[in-house]
Amino acid sequence: MELAIGKAEAAFEFFSKLGIDYYSFHDTDVAPEGSSIKEYHNNFAQMIEHLKRHQEQSGIKLLWGTANCFSNPRFAAGAASSPDPEVFAYAAAQVFSAMNATLRLKGANYVLWGGREGYETLLNTDLKHEREQLGRFMRMVVEHKHKHKIGFKGDLLIEPKPQEPTKHQ
Repeated sequence: MELAIGKAEAAFEFFSKLGIDYYSFHDTDVAPEGSSIKEYHNNFAQMIEHLKRHQEQSGIKLLWGTANCFSNPRFAAGAASSPDPEVFAYAAAQVFSAMNATLRLKGANYVLWGGREGYETLLNTDLKHEREQLGRFMRMVVEHKHKHKIGFKGDLLIEPKPQEPTKHQ
């Protein structure tokens, strides 16, 4: 956590010197992931308080927040489209936490990027199932914003990046 706190302090000092008005984050870029979902939530919650304090002191605002559901090897077969229910649940928990953090930091937007959604080969995938599962995940995010009325007024953005991280996506 010490490293993450120092990184945030350096970032806001740098932003201030450059006159930057907005910043953005991926959850696991601002807080160490830890070895469990509980540790992830605790670390991230602590860092959100640090970011909030830096925003208040500097006047710099959050443009968007997002969950990094692509770097960890657990997401090798997808996050929202993963065939493993535990991976799907982990991704949902990360998005839930990052979306609530974006709300707490008064972010203007929340970004969804399915960097690991898709397939490596058509030989071992069920495209219909994966599309339906990804659709369910997206509906859950929209429901969290609207039906549960968490108070997030920003836009939900889907970041398409064709052929990233693999050429055939």
